[in-house]
Amino acid sequence: MKPHICFLVSVLTVGTMLLTVEILPGGEIPKMTNTASAATESAASVPKAHAGEGIPVDTRNPLAGTKWRLLEIQSMDDTIGTVKPKNPSLFTMRLNSDGTVNMRLDCNSASGTWIFEPSDDGLSGRFEFGSLAATRALCSPPNLDERVLAQAKYIRGYLLRGGKLYLSLMADGGIYAWEPDTDKSSAANVPAAPEDGRPRNWIVTGVSRALNLREQPTITARIVASYAPGTILDNLGYQRGEDRIWCDVQQLGGGPRGYVAAEFLKPAVSPDGSVATGPDDSALRAGQGDFDATGQIPCAQYLGQPMTQCNFGVARVGGGYATVVITKPNGRSRAIFFRMGRPIGSNTSEADGYPEFRATKENDLHIIRIGDERYEIPDAVVLGG
Repeated sequence: MKPHICFLVSVLTVGTMLLTVEILPGGEIPKMTNTASAATESAASVPKAHAGEGIPVDTRNPLAGTKWRLLEIQSMDDTIGTVKPKNPSLFTMRLNSDGTVNMRLDCNSASGTWIFEPSDDGLSGRFEFGSLAATRALCSPPNLDERVLAQAKYIRGYLLRGGKLYLSLMADGGIYAWEPDTDKSSAANVPAAPEDGRPRNWIVTGVSRALNLREQPTITARIVASYAPGTILDNLGYQRGEDRIWCDVQQLGGGPRGYVAAEFLKPAVSPDGSVATGPDDSALRAGQGDFDATGQIPCAQYLGQPMTQCNFGVARVGGGYATVVITKPNGRSRAIFFRMGRPIGSNTSEADGYPEFRATKENDLHIIRIGDERYEIPDAVVLGG
């Protein structure tokens, strides 16, 4: 049996403004301020990091290449208090050295970009995400994934202290406390696949009826889902166990995450005939206006409104992975994310009420509805040619 290797893929974000935190002794909720002078004072009181704290010594960018696990969400509202995820290993964040971020949020995944402006010692300062490109699977309650996604755009500051990372929300909205993710099964054994050029997706093969998705990489672990032959899976890494390779996977577009035996997977061939490998940076490029093509597509913004034309730009990374940014008649934009040639979601937000995302296909035309909005996107926009 030839060993298979799997990996982690994602995309996204950016921002402005300054908000820093000061951690109080005794585990009290940090006090926050949004002034530059207070940020400098707070930074001056932070001890220098060292290897024993699990924080990189590189003060030029102490966050680059680090991976974190969500410890708790501290609210300034006493009626809410502190909320802790039931299983912190389901909420992880990797801040890649190239400025991208990959997040696991319960049964969903998200990706984007991050920026920071450090104070003199690099251990506090400004930190921001942009809007996150995320899957929209319905996770079992309580749905902390929705809370993290909704509040990520309001994060404005960071502080490293005591081996932990504190990300603070603007306007004293609260603090996200993260601890280093030192789980060897997820950190040491999972290769940095985007840099390794591994396939982004697998296809289920070699089973007569269904392939079981298990909670842990062992044949005795609980079955959480079953996949029919031909099902496309996201490649999120691998682990060795019981003399076999187990791939960490999630169904394309969202769903429970778990492990399947690697011998029943092979690289998925995309609609353009290629095997997509490497990182998907289409959303990042689209956010920077770095488009491969521009033009117009049919669109409508309200129920019953006749179709008109909207300008669009598309950033592609091959294999049917693309981000299409549409300029609506009111001047606002709508981003639609494609993976393996399939529309999987859009940049909906709390402000527009998270409208329902629906997609159908007629011949080579994707008909996409986001609430009352309607867009018609041909395959050629996504695949090129």
